[in-house]
Amino acid sequence: MKRGYKSKKRGQKAKRKRSVTSPGRKEVVLNETARITTEPVAEIRRPATLAQALTEPAVALVKPQRKVTRVVRTRVRRAA
Repeated sequence: MKRGYKSKKRGQKAKRKRSVTSPGRKEVVLNETARITTEPVAEIRRPATLAQALTEPAVALVKPQRKVTRVVRTRVRRAA
């Protein structure tokens, strides 16, 4: 996780807020959220040589893979 996103545990959300002032005294609030999910991926390991292929079977492994999706939400705040 780069660019200042820090979360203590996996599966938590990392949030970042920015506010931009537009003409007409309206304030646009950008809320950027990074969601981290872990999904299992199956991998088949096969023997490298012919001698290994004759004596050892292929092995299936399940590995966790992290996926980061970013969601940007915008809101408009009006000046009081």
